This record gives sequence, C-alpha cells and structure tokens, in this order.
Amino acid sequence: MSGHRRTERGTMALEMVVLAPILLILFFFLLACGRYFQTSSLLEGAARDGARSASQARSLGDAQARIDQAVARTMDQAVESCKTTASGSITTGFVAGTPLSVEVTCTIDYRDLGLLGIGGDTTITKKFSSSLDPYRGVRDGENP
Repeated sequence: MSGHRRTERGTMALEMVVLAPILLILFFFLLACGRYFQTSSLLEGAARDGARSASQARSLGDAQARIDQAVARTMDQAVESCKTTASGSITTGFVAGTPLSVEVTCTIDYRDLGLLGIGGDTTITKKFSSSLDPYRGVRDGENP
C-alpha cells in the first residue's frame, strides 16, 4: 500500500498546473462578459433617460444639454474607459408630434484583459425613442 501512495505523489500539483491556466482564462472571459453586459445595460438606461428628458425640452439646444446630463449621470457608474468616451445625440428631427430618437455610444477598453487576446476596444451603441407632445411649444435652436 505504501508503494501505491508513492506513485501518486505530486499528482495534485500536476493537476493544478494543468487546470490553473484554464481557470484563469475562464475568469478573465467572465470578467469581459460582465463588463460588456453591465455597460450595455447602463447605455440602455442612459438612452432612455436622455430621450425622456429631451422630450421635455422646448429647444434643440436644451434637449441636447439634457441628454448630455443624463448620459453623464448614468455613465458615472460605468468603467473608466466608458465614462470618458460616452456621448449621446439626437438622431431625428426635433419637431412637435414626432418621435425623438436618442443614440448613446461608448467605447470599452479591454487592454487590461490581454490574456484573452481581446486587447482592443469595443464600441457599444444603444438607441431609445420618446414622443414629443404635439401640443407642446417647440422652438428652433436659434430663438430661445
């Protein structure tokens, strides 16, 4: 029986040497997926908040300012690379009675996860639409 134990010496260490890189890669992959889905969810919220807030504005300039505030407020919870690159814009006309669409974009930096070979950047874009009230007074951007 003691001879049997000697042949198994070191097998646990060998198993860990084989499994450790696989577990590390799996961990980094899950970290990258979590970063992507969290940022995607935050972008959806920022687009929604920006569109709803912009639909309350009376001018195009005020609508864009409200979108910028909503994006900054929501993306404050995002990863650092997305905080600095997040931007929102109106993608439709600003006319009473029509839908107002807002598009929010940010870029996620994956360079810190270089072990996976995905060391580049990924740009995510989300859109949301909200209707402008047809009876609301809307002014153009030049006449406040």
